[in-house]
Amino acid sequence: MKSQSGYEARMAPPDFTNDAEALFERFVDRHGLRYVVRTDIPIDLCWEFPEQPKLSLPVTLGLQNGDVLNFGVPDFWSGFFPFSSVAERFESIIDAWVEGNARIAVTGKHGRMLQIREGDGWQTVYRANVDFFPLRPMPRAFVSNLPMR
Repeated sequence: MKSQSGYEARMAPPDFTNDAEALFERFVDRHGLRYVVRTDIPIDLCWEFPEQPKLSLPVTLGLQNGDVLNFGVPDFWSGFFPFSSVAERFESIIDAWVEGNARIAVTGKHGRMLQIREGDGWQTVYRANVDFFPLRPMPRAFVSNLPMR
């Protein structure tokens, strides 16, 4: 067995696989969801949740590079990192999705913004392919979970 030098050990990327798995399990327990663990996907963890009574769209949760949490629905994929700083917020975002308190704002051909309901408005918590300058993009459509209660 080859040992790592002190430098190599310090440079090793963090691995939050066990923590992410525990986060996903808490999510499943809170909402009583069915899921499939995918091992044929080249990321650390990949849990797929098919359409079911609490999910009107399939959802994918993932962990990449030991430190990046992923939330995805058809035509949207996000990456939140570093794990230690975003895990609690990520957990509240995925809960909001199931509860119908999150949405994807579609802007332009490829622009997407993940938004969370806050009071009477919406706060953008993630942007993908959205230009910031000179104008704020106006959503042309919204995608959200419509849970059957």
